[in-house]
Amino acid sequence: MFLEVMIEDVNGGEVDQDELNQWVDQYGLTMPVISDPSSSTMWSFASGSVGLPYTVLLDKGAVVVSANHPTEADIDQLLGN
Repeated sequence: MFLEVMIEDVNGGEVDQDELNQWVDQYGLTMPVISDPSSSTMWSFASGSVGLPYTVLLDKGAVVVSANHPTEADIDQLLGN
């Protein structure tokens, strides 16, 4: 599972539910997208530099497989390919 975490809007402000819904609709996302204005989720998984938007890849048990920029190999491994 992928989880998209948004820490701010385009103006640097807090992301509200309407903006999250617009993001999902604009890009046709099927993954959960959450707001985290304190960035606590991102920093919990961060190792080194981070990019935005921040993506967390979870396995079926909700264990983090990759945080920020999951690779094709990460995805293949998760899918058993």
